[in-house]
Amino acid sequence: AHFCEHMLFLGTELFPEENSFDSFLTANSGSSNAFTQEEDTCFYFYCRNAALPQALERFASFFKNPLFAASAIEREVQAINSEHLKNLQDDTFRQTQLLCNRSNPAHPYHHFGTGTFATLFQETRQRGLDLRSALLAHYTKYYRAPLMTLCIIGNEPLPSLASYARHYFGDIQGPN
Repeated sequence: AHFCEHMLFLGTELFPEENSFDSFLTANSGSSNAFTQEEDTCFYFYCRNAALPQALERFASFFKNPLFAASAIEREVQAINSEHLKNLQDDTFRQTQLLCNRSNPAHPYHHFGTGTFATLFQETRQRGLDLRSALLAHYTKYYRAPLMTLCIIGNEPLPSLASYARHYFGDIQGPN
């Protein structure tokens, strides 16, 4: 899940340039971020009001047609590994990992959550798995409209914001 979060920012069919979403937001007085927790991933951004429709179009494309470029996989795994190494010094992270380790091994909470170079890249290869294929399977299984929640906050009237939601997000895949 954490790896998928990272990869979604790296281009879509409609906006193929890596980090084009963040570049667009920066040019429009905004920024974005995301985080993955035990049961969900949260993506958020802000920008100047006039850029909201274009930002929503770019953002929606994450959930319709991401590229998941093979050329970015090892680099993003390294970025996740760097995050993990930084987190090792964080007491809250360490407490959470201790709780995960102490939980029932059959429960999903027991699994290591953030990923490292070893868990994402090396162990995947050793098991004969293709990381990109596993990423696509995860995306197909979990990035579906019934499992998502969208919240749009803006200066426009509520009917306009609702119209943006239908227009940009209404065709995200549903149940399989």
